[in-house]
Amino acid sequence: MKHLLQAVYALVILILFSCSSQQNFRTGDLLFQDLDCGPLCDAIENATAGNDKYRISHMGMVEVEADSIFVWEALDSVMKTPLETFMNRSKTPEGQPKIIHARLRKKYRSYIPSAIRKIKTLHGKPYDEVFELHNGKYYCSELIYETLTDRNGKPVFFLVPMNFKDLKTGKMPEVWKNYFDRLNQPVPQGKPGSNPYSYYKSDLIRIIKKYY
Repeated sequence: MKHLLQAVYALVILILFSCSSQQNFRTGDLLFQDLDCGPLCDAIENATAGNDKYRISHMGMVEVEADSIFVWEALDSVMKTPLETFMNRSKTPEGQPKIIHARLRKKYRSYIPSAIRKIKTLHGKPYDEVFELHNGKYYCSELIYETLTDRNGKPVFFLVPMNFKDLKTGKMPEVWKNYFDRLNQPVPQGKPGSNPYSYYKSDLIRIIKKYY
């Protein structure tokens, strides 16, 4: 009897958590992530977030479908990832997802349905290894930049001069030199682009929850 009650209690908690999660996430919400992908992610964070506790190297946009929640992201390609998979991708030693949940401010939310429609047309498009605009490939923040536009087609977010140098040392890390050498491309230092950390710091959004 005791084990049965424990099982019922666990099931109730699971259902309540599921319902709560469903209510907390809305289509168009943005998730920022400390991806922990190794030296390249570290280099992205060192060049954008610097000493900030929240070292953001990846982002995606939420889509809620009936009883399921997904995240549209540009990782290996433009892909639709179950929320649970996205949340469990990188965690703190205490087991907390390295995720920040944000929502567009009210004046921009009417652009979300169009953004989701556009993202769906890009499903399967390749990842943009060289971080170049308008080349038919997409990196994570570029995907949001290209698809979240106003009624005139103007991007809601903004471009900034891309920085690959370590903010603390001012030097170009060897990992970036080697990365772009393998692609036979120069490091696109200073070229127009975007990064997830700049979107996280933008006043276009408000933070819903920091999971770590």
